[in-house]
Amino acid sequence: MGRTHRSRQPQPGQPSLPPRTPIRMSTSGLKSDPILGYKIRVLLHDLRNLAKDRAAEQRTLSTTDELYISGPYFAPEEVVCVKSAIVDTVSVDSSDHDENYLPVGVNQLRVEEAIHASLVNFFDKRRATGDSRPCGPHDMAPVFEAVFGISKEELLDEKFLSRLRRQGLPQVATSNPEESRRAGKAGNEKAR
Repeated sequence: MGRTHRSRQPQPGQPSLPPRTPIRMSTSGLKSDPILGYKIRVLLHDLRNLAKDRAAEQRTLSTTDELYISGPYFAPEEVVCVKSAIVDTVSVDSSDHDENYLPVGVNQLRVEEAIHASLVNFFDKRRATGDSRPCGPHDMAPVFEAVFGISKEELLDEKFLSRLRRQGLPQVATSNPEESRRAGKAGNEKAR
């Protein structure tokens, strides 16, 4: 006699979610992750160095997301992880762009929400001065640094810069082979 398969019912006290539900990370967890932390630092480096580094410019121009949290920096599943991470870091000094300070209540928000909340403040201050231009990547760098708890000094660390020169950005797999090839070239191109 064969067994009949019954769907498992969740036991009392057990979660009803499938076991593969991703665990939501924190920004301090992302920062300390050897792969995601490096990729976040590359993104921050690129936002700060667009004008000076051709490879940084190519990588940022290859993004498809308004917040730059997409390929070539992150694979699709990493994008979800980064954007949904909970902000738990202490803000670093973003006084080099006073208009980009983080709102008081960003801790415990998701990264995407915290960045948008910070940019709303940026746009409000810009409009008050009569300047309603959209912010550029260099304007976003202090916001990202504060959200992820990464200082400018960390981006100037010689070990990080040496790794970036040697390895570039790990190639992100995409569903489009041509797009994947272009992202790899932009990520590995040497700065001129």
